[in-house]
Amino acid sequence: MQRQRGSGKTAVLVERIINKVINDNVDIDRILVVTFTNAAASEMRERILDAIYKKLEEEPDSVSLQRQITLLNKASICTIHSFCLDVIRNNFYEIDASANFRIGDTAEIELLKSEAIDEIFEQKYMNQDKGFIKLIETYTDYRGDEKLQDIILGIYRYIQSAPFPEKWIEEKVAQFDLDENIDFSSTIWGKIILDYTKDEVNSMVTVLESTKMDTARFPELEKFTLILQDDINKLNSISFDSWDLAYDAMNSFTWNKWPVDKKATVDFKEIAKGIRDNVKKRFAKNVLKSSSEETIQELRSMYGVLDEIKKLVLEFFEVYAFKKKEKNIIDFNDIEHFALKILLNEDGTPSDVAKKYIEKFDEIAIDEYQDSNLVQEKLLTSISRGNNIFMVGDVKQSIYKFRQAMPELFLEKYDKYKLKKEYEKEADGLKIQLFKNFRSRRSVLNITNLVFENIMSEKLGDVQYNKEEYLNYGADYPESDKEMPYAGTAELHIIDLKEEADDYCEDEEQCEKEERIEDAVIEARFVAKKIKELFDKNYMVFDKAEKQYRKIRPKDICVLLRATTVLAPIYENEISNIDKPVFSDSSSTYLESMEVETIMSLLKIIDNPMQDIPLVTVLRSSIFGFTDNELIEIRINDRKRTFYEAMLKARMTIKGKLKDKIENTIKCLERWKTEQKYYPLNEFLWKLYLDTGFLDYVSLLPNGNLRQANLKLLFEKAKQYEKVSFKGLFNFINFINKVKTNSGDSSSAKIVGENDDVIKIMSIHKSKGLEFPVVILASTGKKFNMQDLNTPLLMEQEIGFGPQYIDSDKKIEFSTAAKDAIRLYSKKQTISEEMRVLYVALTRAREKLIITGMSKNLEKTLKEKQETLDMYKKSNSMQISLENIESVNENERKINYKIIEKYTSYLDWLELIYEYNKENGIENTLELYIHKKEKLLKELSREQHETVNMVAIIERKANEVGQKENNKEKVRDENIDKLNWKYKYLASSKIPTKTSVTKLKQQGNQSEHDIEDILKAQEHDINVAGNIEPINYIPKFMEKEQKLTPTQRGTLIHLCVQRLDETKDYTIQDLIEFVQHLCERSIISDMEAKSIDINILYNYTKSPLWQELKYAREIYKEQPFYINIPAKEIYDEAEEKEKILVQGIIDLYYIDKDGKLVLIDYKTDKYGTSIELEEKYKLQLELYKRALEDATGKKVDRASVWPLR
Repeated sequence: MQRQRGSGKTAVLVERIINKVINDNVDIDRILVVTFTNAAASEMRERILDAIYKKLEEEPDSVSLQRQITLLNKASICTIHSFCLDVIRNNFYEIDASANFRIGDTAEIELLKSEAIDEIFEQKYMNQDKGFIKLIETYTDYRGDEKLQDIILGIYRYIQSAPFPEKWIEEKVAQFDLDENIDFSSTIWGKIILDYTKDEVNSMVTVLESTKMDTARFPELEKFTLILQDDINKLNSISFDSWDLAYDAMNSFTWNKWPVDKKATVDFKEIAKGIRDNVKKRFAKNVLKSSSEETIQELRSMYGVLDEIKKLVLEFFEVYAFKKKEKNIIDFNDIEHFALKILLNEDGTPSDVAKKYIEKFDEIAIDEYQDSNLVQEKLLTSISRGNNIFMVGDVKQSIYKFRQAMPELFLEKYDKYKLKKEYEKEADGLKIQLFKNFRSRRSVLNITNLVFENIMSEKLGDVQYNKEEYLNYGADYPESDKEMPYAGTAELHIIDLKEEADDYCEDEEQCEKEERIEDAVIEARFVAKKIKELFDKNYMVFDKAEKQYRKIRPKDICVLLRATTVLAPIYENEISNIDKPVFSDSSSTYLESMEVETIMSLLKIIDNPMQDIPLVTVLRSSIFGFTDNELIEIRINDRKRTFYEAMLKARMTIKGKLKDKIENTIKCLERWKTEQKYYPLNEFLWKLYLDTGFLDYVSLLPNGNLRQANLKLLFEKAKQYEKVSFKGLFNFINFINKVKTNSGDSSSAKIVGENDDVIKIMSIHKSKGLEFPVVILASTGKKFNMQDLNTPLLMEQEIGFGPQYIDSDKKIEFSTAAKDAIRLYSKKQTISEEMRVLYVALTRAREKLIITGMSKNLEKTLKEKQETLDMYKKSNSMQISLENIESVNENERKINYKIIEKYTSYLDWLELIYEYNKENGIENTLELYIHKKEKLLKELSREQHETVNMVAIIERKANEVGQKENNKEKVRDENIDKLNWKYKYLASSKIPTKTSVTKLKQQGNQSEHDIEDILKAQEHDINVAGNIEPINYIPKFMEKEQKLTPTQRGTLIHLCVQRLDETKDYTIQDLIEFVQHLCERSIISDMEAKSIDINILYNYTKSPLWQELKYAREIYKEQPFYINIPAKEIYDEAEEKEKILVQGIIDLYYIDKDGKLVLIDYKTDKYGTSIELEEKYKLQLELYKRALEDATGKKVDRASVWPLR
């Protein structure tokens, strides 16, 4: 049964079951109902029970109905995993399993996997296994073998979705043992690549045809029209009948030279040239890189590597299975595979156990069938009679591809089964379509239909969205006879981030990061503003239970995000600021909270105090309360050994209070180390809470209740750990690290529940199956995550493996045709999945849909999208209005799928749709609002929010006390007066005592902002919009490999320049060797070495400055300095006696051959002359000059900026 969202699918399913039970006299325990969640199973039981009770009221003497109530308790209405567990527990002896097995905890399972893989690798190292060593050389680097371990574990996880994982990996690796004489186009990879390339070429022809039609309108552009026609003819002549035909044609293709005709004055010739140049760039990216023979040889050469990987994976299967059996546990994946092993014989036929289930169940009902995977499909078909499965689903809501769900299973049956009017025989399978929607208003259905009729097709989205797929209005929302705000057209709010004047930013990476943080906050604050407006204007929603309109409540609103980890806390904070209760269902983990990290650091140093970072963390915390100066004093005693050893030495030399602190700390650590051996871990942890007073301390901090709840969650995790077979503090620390890495069950504690009257913030995936009167789909400008397509080894269920070709000996690495094929296929699948995710998001709304997103430059992007759309439109395209939509061919309504493929965010698609339909009355379906960032910032100032919030809170508190009206006013006025009091020297009190040259320079560029904002920025590193956000520093050893930012590249150039020897004359080769030497000494990484522009260094060594340095008497590089300057010079509000300590680093100063003191500041700015740069960095140069003169007692004769380009 194919159904639409809100079409009453569950009701139909329940009604069918009830009809079977009541009218057909089928016992409820002879029906297997498989649901997606336990909650859905419970709800279904309740609805069936209610129906039976109602029927019993009509027939109180019915023995059959009374019997059904008894049978319902043991009826198989459950999730697929619950059913599989039941199969295993009742037939454990069939697979040689223990009767009292348990399901392992997530972190425990991860530890077992780590143990298994470590043991395998250790054995391979000991045996000097040649195949294994080859894998190590191919997939790892000097940092360790973790990358290869991740590949093995990743393959293991992925193939669990195959019914027979070992068989799958055997077959897919064997594909690489190719016959050398075949045409590569006959392989699964070749077909995908050729189909893609053919599509690309056809798309290019479409663009050139459109351009040619435009040039043909101008007689003077005849030459250009002929060139375009020649391009089209050549592209159309490319044959895709075989791999080599296509390869030869693509790689021998030549483009005619674009004519030069000064007589042609029509501007369009330049536009046409630009379009043609873009087509040429697209053509140059073709993925037919080598001939059929060469491609086959490349893949055959990967066979040996993949075979070794396969052996490792299969060995991991054995070792991991043995370890689980030892501990009498199974993991989540075992549940389905063990059940399948019980139900199927080795030859794939149903086992005796399966035959019993076939006999037992008269019908199998499957809910949310579109989310099934191959294992689940195999399981349920193994116990069916072939004609007794009732499947319910909507392929447009299949959004679990990351769990290996296969919407193809649904589509296969949807295409194969017949409608009732076409149904002839049982073997055909009957298809029932439900397209009436009983949940949403017309406005929600209209925007959903408009969006997907434009973008969803069989090419992208797997469904041809047409009038047969429309969401048809079936709800009964009464119109109100009163004038009140309710329902309303869907809204799209775009925040245009382009500012009127782009200020220069020296540190591009830092500025970009701050902008991202600021922009996310702006959108979140805007969403909070929209929510506040709904409450302020008393927006009304229809209450189905009360059957009348009522004022909106917090629980009526849901904010949907594609990903919640980073954004949900920001939205939660902003909505809290408007004094509305909010529940954030984010994936942030309590293990990353400050309080839990502190306790975990304490546990680490109790286990091993020779760990500097955890030790200093605990010493600096409230547990021991050391100050920065005290920690410095301890470190000075011994700068080379560990901090703990420095403490041991310091207690012998330091006297006074610090000595007492050190003595107390060491005694505590020694005592706890002894005690942890005798206490159960959870009890020991609670003792630490009590001994340190840390649990009470965190309760006094902001969000104290939440912090205490997080510490209690850690205690519960320790209690859980005690129940598993691992013991000891060290293992517990590893256990927690695994939980953090996996993060499957470590969400932060919540002091507000999701069932309370709160505004909900959740991911689109978690919202599936839910509905809300008002939905705000936010952050639609976020790009789709395509990172998985860049891994060294891609996998796809049908295609198999897509390895990167790596020759460790020759240092050669490139993408194989197999990887290209999977990347192309997976990208298309990802976009289709994102399309379905958007469908789920839009259909969560019942009455009002609001969409928000950010665009970097809206005018530019809309113009570009309109030009792209125009190119793909046929010359005879008809003007279509929303009124005559039903009379238009469905394909003419759709935006070309090649355009949709090009864009990778929901906002991009919505902008495309708006541009495509803007002349056809789209404003009646979707209202577009554009907000300029600068203007919005003023409207959303935090000061306004805080004032409104404080007044509201005070009024509410006064009401709660129940005082008389005049007393309320008095309390209110007194409190507001107190809260509005301001310190006379507020600005002066916030002047920093220490700052840097860079910050002062940045402040100089922000003169348009008021002094208070600048002071806040100095003190907290916040953006001027008022958002306090910490900048999280990631140490190098934790960073993932990525492209270097301009700032990082500039730092590398600085580093190289500082290490050059001014007495030498460098050649290009000398400089290449110089960089390689830095790399060999691990001063820079391989990736950093590749990013260094040798020409910049070469130009520097040939510059006049270099020649001066050759003959200089003295040279000083990278010299740090501190200088005290009057605060009044920077801040007008500062007191006369106030001073600021300014720190900085002088890149270079030297005494030239004539004895003159010269100061140089290097800059890697791409643009600007030396004079322009000196003016730009005037403040910096002045401070450097002043500091140098103070330090040397000499006058600086020359100070200048030297550009490194």
